[in-house]
Amino acid sequence: MKATTSGTRIATVMGALALAMLASAMPATASTASPSAHRAGDICLWTGKDFSGSSWCWNPGNGYVDVPPALHDNVGSFMAHADGCFINWISVPDRKETRVVRNGDYRKVYKNDFGGKIDAVAPRC
Repeated sequence: MKATTSGTRIATVMGALALAMLASAMPATASTASPSAHRAGDICLWTGKDFSGSSWCWNPGNGYVDVPPALHDNVGSFMAHADGCFINWISVPDRKETRVVRNGDYRKVYKNDFGGKIDAVAPRC
């Protein structure tokens, strides 16, 4: 009986470790967060106007990153607490349209502008 209890404990610990490893390996997904919930140094994007809907935050230390599918060509608003570059790929890797983003920039309504074109974010244009 003692061997079964020990085996159960080991299986439970191994299962918990496997779940933790899986969670840390998964890519970041869009979530809902208020403008005040993001970290200093991030540029955060929302699917809706006025910082509503699903959100995702990027940091210059992440380097070039394609935006998550929910935000691809679908950025309704953004708030920047870092410098960066929004990218619209016209023809990868030769032609792109870019917008410089500066620390302190924000737009409450952006989808009818470049927010309807964003494919990626990078530290520099």
